[in-house]
Amino acid sequence: MKGKSRSKVIFTICNFPFSICRVLTSAFFLTIFLWSPLIHAEETLWSIPAESRTILGNETFCHDLPEILLGKRLGLVINHTSLLPDGTPLVTACLKKGMRIKAIFSPEHGYSGKIEGGNKVKDRLLNDIKIFSLYGKTRRPTPEQMREIDAFIYDIQDVGTRFYTYITTLKYVLEAAAKAKIPVFVLDRPNPAGGIIIEGPLLQPEFESYIGSVPIPVRYGLTIGELSLMMKGQGWVPTNVKLHIIKMKNWKRNYFWEDTGLTWIPTSPNIPSPETAVIYSGTGLLGGIILNQGLGTPNPFLQFGSPWMNPDLIIRKLPSPASQGVKFEIIDYTPGPIPGKTLDPPYKNQICHGIRVRITQKNKFYPLRFTLALIKVIKENYPDKIFQESKSLSLMFGNSLLAEYLRGETSYKKLLAGIKKDEDLFRKIRSKYLLYE
Repeated sequence: MKGKSRSKVIFTICNFPFSICRVLTSAFFLTIFLWSPLIHAEETLWSIPAESRTILGNETFCHDLPEILLGKRLGLVINHTSLLPDGTPLVTACLKKGMRIKAIFSPEHGYSGKIEGGNKVKDRLLNDIKIFSLYGKTRRPTPEQMREIDAFIYDIQDVGTRFYTYITTLKYVLEAAAKAKIPVFVLDRPNPAGGIIIEGPLLQPEFESYIGSVPIPVRYGLTIGELSLMMKGQGWVPTNVKLHIIKMKNWKRNYFWEDTGLTWIPTSPNIPSPETAVIYSGTGLLGGIILNQGLGTPNPFLQFGSPWMNPDLIIRKLPSPASQGVKFEIIDYTPGPIPGKTLDPPYKNQICHGIRVRITQKNKFYPLRFTLALIKVIKENYPDKIFQESKSLSLMFGNSLLAEYLRGETSYKKLLAGIKKDEDLFRKIRSKYLLYE
């Protein structure tokens, strides 16, 4: 618009009555406010050239469709994270390529990713494509749901923590595919918690559940493609499953999310940032010891507290934050219901005295060990506040060692020694499944 024309428009608007002018001005700035995150996201997605960022498996898949899938009927195991880096949903990209999408399968939190954890999700339609919920009437694809499917395509962003249920959905899909004798194509994605650090005990068979279904550490340091190979190679799923991994490009084991050049999409309602994904493998355990772990606040898992906790005491007793690659901030906060995230957080509507954790060096931060040190301090200073028997805590931890420590049946030293032994064993086992340096 040339200068004269622009001036004329401004003059005309400002000759309206004052109240109308004020409404128009307010509407203009409100529009800018509402659209600015989308504009910023679009700039982030488009401004980084492919050679300067990680290239996802779904990009390669859509660019060069495997010949064996030509004309085949596909079932997509996807959710809201299943986007190409330009923001195009995978299902849209597949349809534009002429692929035949017969069904979609969604994990916990639904296709939209906005359903509160633990809430069942109903089946629905996306245009004329049926979306089958794998967190509703069933958690496994059924023969009837697979009746018109020739292959599964799996493309869901994970967080690198064993007790995050998306990897159980992957396991169940591999098992169903093996039984139906159809292939599974896993479109590989980065592990936001990195590919080097391993933490936690191996899941023992007696603690297997939907929130922990394979014998890996809490923080396993594998991409979803590598984990798929390990599931098959170790016999955790039928070894006859026809598994294909579409690899990433430009991803390295020492990468965290910020190194990929990709835009972060919250993987579920309470994992809003890559920083949250890193710390979740530790502070995700805190609900089992009667602490609020930031649920009901804007910073889930990045802060913790309770009405009875003394943050100064906790910080004095913990290892120095600098040695752990973090900074601590003492805060008071009041957890409240947040629709779609949590309606009943621990200590709802009560003032909690707590600590906000800010990760300064991800390559130095071991969230599980940090959390165990915190549990030790709580146990020693607030013994009456610890749940002596917490089934959910043991299911997440993966063995009985932590519960035994809380009951005073084993020492903290033996707890850490048992964890290290499992980590060393897993490190050797996983080496043959690594796809990236």
